[in-house]
Amino acid sequence: MLAHFYFSGFRGGKLLTNDMGRYAFLTDAEFAQFTSGQLDPDSGKGRELLEKGFWYQGSFEQYIREYGEQYRDGSRYLFDATSLFIFAVTNECNHACVYCQANGENTPCRMTETVAEQALRRIAATPAREITIELQGGEPLVNFPVIRFLVTRAPELMPDKRVSFSLVSNLSLMTPEIAAFLKEHGVSVSTSLDGPQALHDRNRPMRGGQSAYALMRRGKAMLEEAGISVSAIQTTTAASLAQPEAIVDAYVENGFRQIFLRPLTRLGAAARAWDTVGYSAEAYLAFYRRAFERILALRREGIPFSEMYASLFLTKILRGRALNYMELRSPCGAGIGQIAITADGSVYTCDEGRMLAETGDHAFRLGNVFRDGYDEWMESPVCRAVCSSSVLETLPGCCDCVYKPYCGVCPVVNYALHGSMTHLSREKCQIHKGILDLLFNYLYDQDPDVLEMLQEWSDQV
Repeated sequence: MLAHFYFSGFRGGKLLTNDMGRYAFLTDAEFAQFTSGQLDPDSGKGRELLEKGFWYQGSFEQYIREYGEQYRDGSRYLFDATSLFIFAVTNECNHACVYCQANGENTPCRMTETVAEQALRRIAATPAREITIELQGGEPLVNFPVIRFLVTRAPELMPDKRVSFSLVSNLSLMTPEIAAFLKEHGVSVSTSLDGPQALHDRNRPMRGGQSAYALMRRGKAMLEEAGISVSAIQTTTAASLAQPEAIVDAYVENGFRQIFLRPLTRLGAAARAWDTVGYSAEAYLAFYRRAFERILALRREGIPFSEMYASLFLTKILRGRALNYMELRSPCGAGIGQIAITADGSVYTCDEGRMLAETGDHAFRLGNVFRDGYDEWMESPVCRAVCSSSVLETLPGCCDCVYKPYCGVCPVVNYALHGSMTHLSREKCQIHKGILDLLFNYLYDQDPDVLEMLQEWSDQV
């Protein structure tokens, strides 16, 4: 009997996927035989499809017993409570990034210890036993005293939980003393690197005229001196498109072994300046393919390096593992996987929701740490609406897509661009499909060196 599957034309034949994340390549003749019940179950392709759950022999109950656990594994996040809490400890920043999603133009505000304490007491109600508190801004080191308070106070208020901390910073305000504190308390650190110095400083200019690139490198050196390994994320602007190889090389030169080639999100400053900093999905994918080729070349030179976007997809494709990456799950992780708390104690579904609020639109606000708590946030109409609008099985264009088992949508971006949480972002859809097309082409070609690399990437998330 045929089980549920998705399919699409691919390389002169068909690509099949299913909700366990398994995939198979068929010729058109094999596909016709398979769907008509004429494919020999003892043939090589018949055994492959049987093993991967595209069809089954025996009863449906037996099929469920055999593959049900794999299906659950692919959506394991649905059984977990909110585990990522973003604390935007200030909206102040000493950078004026051309694509700033957090806007950075509102009345300056810093979180107080009173707000921080109340927020910690509220998030302690999550049933999750392991949580991450991500410290953001603006530039969070502007308000280091509250960072110190959060890092030391949280374990005291949540002795029954394993609490980890991560800092997202431009590193310009890093000092040896701050680095020593972060090391002592096991705080992981991520920064931004958009490419070579000229490009980085163009995308992320300092308000005081100094080189953001130079200050990032100085801060990174302090952290490494303290024994902290720093990761980095990249944001692609129109100015980035012509130099993917130089961007990858800048990461290698700065000691990084992974890059996240992030497309722009049309929020905040990026939305206002889209004609200058923005681009089409086709332009981004051409950039991405060139960067990918450069990474392959580095591997041939013996330099290990990976790309995070591909790793996220490959973890689902090759490992069948559920990910709590907000945009690549169904429903998305807004509220039920991630919550963002701003300096004044307002609570939003996610980082994107609080960024939209910086532009004056509070559509994704769940409440405030002084008025309500975790249970009220989860049961709020906003949380329910975001969840229901991001279930791929209910969205036209997603429900029958061959890449549905690996993908996801962002209701905040849909709302910001189109005024509707269920009106899909065409650009994001094209980008996800384009990256998945690239990966499946490599899987189809079966180059041993490339397959080995993709397998390694699938185990890095």
